[in-house]
Amino acid sequence: MRQNSLTHVPEMKSASFKRWQSLIRQYSGIWIPTNRALFLKTSLLRRIRALDLSDYEEYYQKLQDKNWASIEWFQLIDALTIHETSFFRHKESFDLVQHVCQQKIIQSANANSDCNIQVWSVGCSTGEEPYSLAIALEELALGSLNEKGLRFFYGITGVDISYPSLTAARKAIYGERKIHMIAPEIRERYFNRHDSNHWRVKENIRNRVLYLQSNLNQLSKAPKRNYDVIYCQNVLIYFRPEDRVEILNELVERLIPGGVLILGVGEIINWQHPELVRIDEKNCLAYQRQL
Repeated sequence: MRQNSLTHVPEMKSASFKRWQSLIRQYSGIWIPTNRALFLKTSLLRRIRALDLSDYEEYYQKLQDKNWASIEWFQLIDALTIHETSFFRHKESFDLVQHVCQQKIIQSANANSDCNIQVWSVGCSTGEEPYSLAIALEELALGSLNEKGLRFFYGITGVDISYPSLTAARKAIYGERKIHMIAPEIRERYFNRHDSNHWRVKENIRNRVLYLQSNLNQLSKAPKRNYDVIYCQNVLIYFRPEDRVEILNELVERLIPGGVLILGVGEIINWQHPELVRIDEKNCLAYQRQL
């Protein structure tokens, strides 16, 4: 009879851990350091129990079958990543997004041209971040454009590796705990009551966000699209330091001249890029691509 409890976590030999470490990085880019071996083992064990498999080795071998593994990988990666987030999680970074975009509106008005802003939420999880970005752009002042009969367009692209997270993001339904930090007037403008315990993002905001599934370790294969803002927080922590640099270099290639890359404070140390200038904001880690 197979063990159904996670109380006892079977031993995993060092060689086996390294095989799993390598397999997961090869598929997703995610790096599980040695000090998180217990986390890896318990995450694997949950999937092993759910699939009624016998041990780590049987699960490993099953993942070699591409047909069988095509869906299972999404479940495993979902188990290995943290989805705890909230709206406007780092206020200073969202304030910076608003400042950058407000400046572009003014520049467009001065040039007598419509303003189009495209923002990329990298590792968008269950949608709180891209919807926060959309709300931040909705709150911008458009008077300088309106006075000249000019138009304002924007779009948010949310990308994540997890299909379950993207499914939740598209539904855009959140419990009270997720939105308790939002000012009541903002909540009333951009959310509808879904039931006694949940709120749903209004349709006009949902329609501003496009969700895509993608692996960051495959960025080099993705088409280059020009973004005004790339927002990448709490994502790089899943990658090895050298992989973080490769990802960041690819992100820079997708910024327009003058575009801004916003990272999580402390996620990368002493990183520089010849086309970027660090933005002088003590509570943010952000860079602007040179014109």
